[in-house]
Amino acid sequence: MASFARRIRRRRDVVTLVAMETRPRGWGWIGRLQPRIFDRLLVGFLLSIGLINAILDLRFAERELRFPLGAPTGMAIPFLVGLALLLVQVVPLLWRRSHPSVVLLLVAAAFAARVLLGFNPGIAGFGLLVAMYSVAAYEWGVRRLVFLVVAGMGFIAGFVVFGVTGNPRSFAITVPSLFFVAAWLIGDYLRTRRAYVAQLEERAARLERERDQDRRLAADEERTRIARELHDVVAHDVSVIAIQAGAARAVQATRPEAAAQALGLIETTARETLIELNRLLGVLRANNGATADRRPQPGISQLPGLVEELRAAGLEVDARVEGEARPLSPAVDLSAYRILQEATTNVLKHARARRVDIRVRYAETMLALDVRDDGAGDGRDPTASSGHGLIGMRERVALFGGKLHAGRNRAGGFSVHARLPLTPITQDLPAPSPLAGEGRGGG
Repeated sequence: MASFARRIRRRRDVVTLVAMETRPRGWGWIGRLQPRIFDRLLVGFLLSIGLINAILDLRFAERELRFPLGAPTGMAIPFLVGLALLLVQVVPLLWRRSHPSVVLLLVAAAFAARVLLGFNPGIAGFGLLVAMYSVAAYEWGVRRLVFLVVAGMGFIAGFVVFGVTGNPRSFAITVPSLFFVAAWLIGDYLRTRRAYVAQLEERAARLERERDQDRRLAADEERTRIARELHDVVAHDVSVIAIQAGAARAVQATRPEAAAQALGLIETTARETLIELNRLLGVLRANNGATADRRPQPGISQLPGLVEELRAAGLEVDARVEGEARPLSPAVDLSAYRILQEATTNVLKHARARRVDIRVRYAETMLALDVRDDGAGDGRDPTASSGHGLIGMRERVALFGGKLHAGRNRAGGFSVHARLPLTPITQDLPAPSPLAGEGRGGG
């Protein structure tokens, strides 16, 4: 849960950064326009300004054109030439995002032709700046750097010419080159910023997916814990009830005392099962600071109760505790009891046995649990059961780094052998909550 909380906090931080980077500011409505619509508006604006500029400068263009014109053609041709150059300078900007290098070359060529023919550059210079910006923002590879180098060389060349000749006209190269470099740097900055925002958005989306996945996993784990605990609480007692009910029915006519004893055991077992179910439901419902039932969990000390239930079911039981008994950690104690409980439940449900041998052996660094029966079985392989019991036993043993072997004996019957290490690391493990129970494979 701590990891989950960290993920949520990290996700909130990322979402906050994304909001800061993408929040409209001032002219933010422009950023909400579709790229194609924005480019069309830009081209339309530049064409309008350029056309107005061409009309106002028509007389100037006629006077300054470098080849003679006669009236009235002299009024039309400069206008048409300027209009054609304006179209070449502006219209290609519609494709500045998909073909930025080609657009820049076309706009630069039209700009140069306009200057050489003596037209007032006017709005054409702004179109060239937009094309330079687009190369930095949308081009890939070495080509985007080539134009920066060319603009930088023009800037340096203007200073060199001025230093050598002292002619201030050299700044006609230096100043435009400086603007071109600035446009390229702005495009590169916005390109980097867009990539950064896209990365933040992708990360936020990924964390959102991980959060949903964590929720699903937590829900699945909770359902699994509840199912296993219900299995631990109910399956054993219900098996005892079913066997005793069958025995009572079989002897009720000939041995009413035995039938009454079996019915009494059924009643006692059913009451205990209800108590355990109420305790479990109380834990599940406890929230908002409510205190759940925290009675001690079962342990090895309750082995005699399991033995009595087996004997009451008509089985001959030989239960022994070997070695020097000593206190176990709550986690090991509960797991050992659940393993014995599941193993004996499988005997009741599947084995058709007459005798059960139970051994609990305390070694220096290990707790050994052995349950062996002499039953012929019910025709099914307990290890292939679709239940949770054997899986739950294996998971309990694996939790402590122990070993479990379950299988049929050569001489008949079925055996379960579990080894739980009693190392210092085991003692540090927290006691499992009432929902930490594992299930059975034989159920």
